[in-house]
Amino acid sequence: MLFPIKSGRINTRLPQCLRKTIQFIAVISIFNMSLCLAEENSIEEYQIKAVYLFNFALFFTWPDYTHPSQAFRICILGQNPYGIDLELVVENETVEGHQVIVQPIYSVYRSQRCQMLFVSQSERSRLANIFTYLHQSPILTVSDIKGFAQQGGMIEFFNTPYNEVRFIIAPEAVTEANLIASANLLEIAQIFYRSRTNPYENF
Repeated sequence: MLFPIKSGRINTRLPQCLRKTIQFIAVISIFNMSLCLAEENSIEEYQIKAVYLFNFALFFTWPDYTHPSQAFRICILGQNPYGIDLELVVENETVEGHQVIVQPIYSVYRSQRCQMLFVSQSERSRLANIFTYLHQSPILTVSDIKGFAQQGGMIEFFNTPYNEVRFIIAPEAVTEANLIASANLLEIAQIFYRSRTNPYENF
């Protein structure tokens, strides 16, 4: 089961209690729970996605770092839809002992030092070039562009008809990049295989 989280429209910082609750659920791998937000606690869609984006990092096996002081970089390619929300989520956080930082980039050719790459909607027309450049690079690609997983991406956010934020994982693309996704993460994701024509069919 996925964690269905409904998005709303308020202009507030990510509630600390929500952030810690989702992280706790992720760490202890409780799959059969739904995280429901009361109307008064509803938050913006990209605040939800920011929390998910950081938590994805906890469920992958990453290549060894050359330098222990090297940061774990979550890069945003193109126009940044998160504002400061992603920076708030990763503040004081670490992945395998490495400080997490958010780095905006405006060309895929500057992604060599990224561990995770969120591809924004502004890059929709450049997906083919992005995937060609990143081919077999150990960089986790994430986006909310519709069809991202079908075109070669690893994780794709989508909204259900009930306005819940969920995500698709393409394990074949993950494997080709020499990354290893936790079975726990795969358990809570919608899985896309290339032989499957419609990854949204259960929703």
